[in-house]
Amino acid sequence: MKIFENHINDNKTKILIQIEEALSLCEDYTLPIEGQSFVIEINEEIIPSLYDARTYIELGYLEAPTINISINKAMFSASNLTDKDPKFAPLFSKLRIIKEITDSLSITFERGNKNID
Repeated sequence: MKIFENHINDNKTKILIQIEEALSLCEDYTLPIEGQSFVIEINEEIIPSLYDARTYIELGYLEAPTINISINKAMFSASNLTDKDPKFAPLFSKLRIIKEITDSLSITFERGNKNID
């Protein structure tokens, strides 16, 4: 059980670090130029989605579907931005890393729940 808890805490920390890095990228993209369409998409779609996911993670609700929904929503917007301009590829890559960690965490919870039953 201790190994399970350590794995969850490690992934929680990894996710939070990755989310902070993604938010930092968003800020970097929106600082220099105001009023462009990508600024609106970042400010109204990606950043709120990342904050939603981060809040659930910080509160310990690591199994909440809202986390995956929020990450998927942010990835969809980042993918659209990357299609328009490849400079957004690092943001999309960062979100893919977050998605992989959250998926890994979901699998860990599923296995843990099966072992408990």
